[in-house]
Amino acid sequence: MSTLRLQAIQHPSAATPAVALNNDGTAAALLSTINGGPLAGFRNAVINGNFDFWQRGTYFTGIGYGADRFINSMAFSGCFMQRQLFAYGQTDVPGNPRYFCRMGVTSVVGASNYAILMHRIEDVCTFAGQTVTVSFYAKADAIRPIAVELTQFFGNGGSPSAEVTAAGVTKVTLGTTWQRVTLTATLPSVSGKVLGTAGDDYLGLYIWFDAGSSYNSRTNSLGQQSGQFDIAQVQVEPGSVATPFEQRPRAVELALCQRYYEKSYNIDTAPGSTTDDGLVGGQTFYTWSTTQYAIPAPSIAYKTIKRATPALTFWNRSGNASQFSYYVNGTWQNFNQAPTVISNGQSSFVAYPTTFSGCMYFHFVSNAEL
Repeated sequence: MSTLRLQAIQHPSAATPAVALNNDGTAAALLSTINGGPLAGFRNAVINGNFDFWQRGTYFTGIGYGADRFINSMAFSGCFMQRQLFAYGQTDVPGNPRYFCRMGVTSVVGASNYAILMHRIEDVCTFAGQTVTVSFYAKADAIRPIAVELTQFFGNGGSPSAEVTAAGVTKVTLGTTWQRVTLTATLPSVSGKVLGTAGDDYLGLYIWFDAGSSYNSRTNSLGQQSGQFDIAQVQVEPGSVATPFEQRPRAVELALCQRYYEKSYNIDTAPGSTTDDGLVGGQTFYTWSTTQYAIPAPSIAYKTIKRATPALTFWNRSGNASQFSYYVNGTWQNFNQAPTVISNGQSSFVAYPTTFSGCMYFHFVSNAEL
């Protein structure tokens, strides 16, 4: 057995060693990517950063979640969020992503007005006291600035600490072609902070497009503007280097999304659509006697354990909200009333009809978003 003694391994054409050996026997390796190795899979704290999943639909004009885990946030200014398809085989954004997110802003002048693309990363302790790097690809319909900010929100309920804002705030000028935006920041420690009792604390990523003067300190005086902004491959990771965008298996990414939002409809079918695909339910009664009956309610198991007990919304097969359908003598009928929920937890719920019915079928959404 022989020992090769050296301090570094470096290609003749490289500027730095691929592997540097320390005196204590440890080594530092320069890796171009770890997407294919055993460390791949969970560097990126952003869920659905590739914008693959749009369970709610593909176009949104109101305040709230649009693409899975991303919030269309605005005050007084208008902003739409829309799914866009990459040209097949394009190379401006690597990795052959399928979709990107388009934000269309109509600015209204006002000190408190804004338009933001927001992402909430569960647990305010995420990367607290550490150096993190944010990266994404972006372009605009003209040369326009945007601002990027990290925040620490300590939750609702009780007497939580105030939100910490403007961590690593950076203003960037976009052009009309795709470019990679990066920022590195050291997040504040959470030592001495107080969490709320609601369990909804988070690390926030804010991408600002329009900001009134009240937000100058959070946006490096971004200012107000109308325009169209395209965003792709959003990543937040530990460390001071922006590594290549992490490609997790689609099934894994969907399960991560469903921890917060799940529906009975097919993935590309918006809630409230008219369809039988995905209906849940089943038999709902049997006779005890000629005058009494019991209702064995269907139990519906969630595909993924939820972040918290979710809120439930129901539709019948025709797309009518707060109703269910039933099938009798070969005919579908709708009942103008929502199922009654007996119990609801992080893993399943149980519901029964509020009328004498031999069966009950419905669509649902379970929402446990932050």
